Amino acid sequence: MPIRNRVRPVFILCAALALGSFHPRAQEVVRTGPPPEIRALVDGFMTATNSGNADTFEAMTKERFSPEFLKRRPAEERKKLFEKLRADFGTITLERGMREGPDAPLDLHVKGSTGVSGVISLELTDTDPPRIGEIRVDIKGKEGAPPAGGPRTPPINARMTTEELGRALDQYLLKLAADDVFSGVALVAKNGVPVFQKAYGYADRANRIPNTMRTRFNIGSINKSVTQTAIDQLVAEGKLAHSDTLGRLFPDYPQALSRTATVEQLLNHTAGLADFFGPTFAQTPKDRFRSNADYFRFVSALPPVFAPGARNQYCNGCYIALGAIVERVSGMPYERYVEEHIFRKADMASTGHPQVDGIEPDLAIGYTRRGGDGTLRSNVYLHGAAGSAAGGGYSTAGDLRAYVNARRSGRLPGDPMMGIAGGAPGTNAVVESDAVWTVIVLTNLDPPTGEDIGVAIMEALGG
Repeated sequence: MPIRNRVRPVFILCAALALGSFHPRAQEVVRTGPPPEIRALVDGFMTATNSGNADTFEAMTKERFSPEFLKRRPAEERKKLFEKLRADFGTITLERGMREGPDAPLDLHVKGSTGVSGVISLELTDTDPPRIGEIRVDIKGKEGAPPAGGPRTPPINARMTTEELGRALDQYLLKLAADDVFSGVALVAKNGVPVFQKAYGYADRANRIPNTMRTRFNIGSINKSVTQTAIDQLVAEGKLAHSDTLGRLFPDYPQALSRTATVEQLLNHTAGLADFFGPTFAQTPKDRFRSNADYFRFVSALPPVFAPGARNQYCNGCYIALGAIVERVSGMPYERYVEEHIFRKADMASTGHPQVDGIEPDLAIGYTRRGGDGTLRSNVYLHGAAGSAAGGGYSTAGDLRAYVNARRSGRLPGDPMMGIAGGAPGTNAVVESDAVWTVIVLTNLDPPTGEDIGVAIMEALGG
């Protein structure tokens, strides 16, 4: 499938470390692989693991792992980790690597010479260069065997009747929900009309409130597509140009190096603005982040990562700046602009930027196992009180179908042929759409399950 859209929160590493390759549904501007420091880290980890020599692996850990990890897991424990990796996998081949965003773990999907496949998740520090702060290994099973409890190819095809398709998808998703792999909603539409839609699991586990088709889920970086649409509208109206610079629009932007960044570079993740994720954000009370304007004040105070145009690196800060540009050009808050000019036009009545620490109906609580010990916990302390132009807004599966249909009908600019996704601890959302089918999966569990399910369904339908 062709690369279709601008904003997808992943970078991909392919087998044999040919790191410039891409997931077939990655979006237009993610045209380069991960930064060199990430490539070097993965290369060093793989080489040491495959060396078969415990001393070589230990030397690598001292170079590539964080001091905190080395203190927490002494040399004898690190040797046991190496021995277990070798016993489980033998020699490891990297099939693909995925990172849902700069704050998310780097998931290495690997296959071993023993026939076992699995995911090695590396939590990276935000130091320069990055180091491995924690490692987790998820064994999926022998080659040819379905992954225990995980997504697999659904037993469906495009020739099925609506009834056959519904029964097969329901059984597929019921099994994943029963294994606590999936919690959320799935929607499949043909020519814009739903042929299957159903909710599974709980929006609120403590109070046993089930997910429904009315449940609003955090859609992560899918909001970047909305921001892109807003920019496209303003460009089409002649109010903005892709060549306009951040400095022209914000002459007093605090980071002088970034003032030459163009709108196009911000869209393409080549502007080099700082990300808001990191230790400072982690230590800042999250109730301070209630609008895109709040995020923009935060990001603009941080030094840039590199000069505009120097390289390509996934950039939440760039899309926060684009949201600020929407505000400056339109003369209204970002949230109000997208409400009036996008959500209303597309009949997306349940989509927006709710204050999640307030009393809001039909919101799914996100649950993550990424706290270090695998225990399922709420992600409430990991994100702001509201989302931004870079991500974190809420929507329903029905509203996202309406978004695709609005692009298909021309009510909104943008190609309806898309593969867009968003993910962070406790949330994963995906929209896959071709000329016939639209597949939407929203979850309130960790990535990449929601995306894996959505892509598997689309591929089974021939998308």
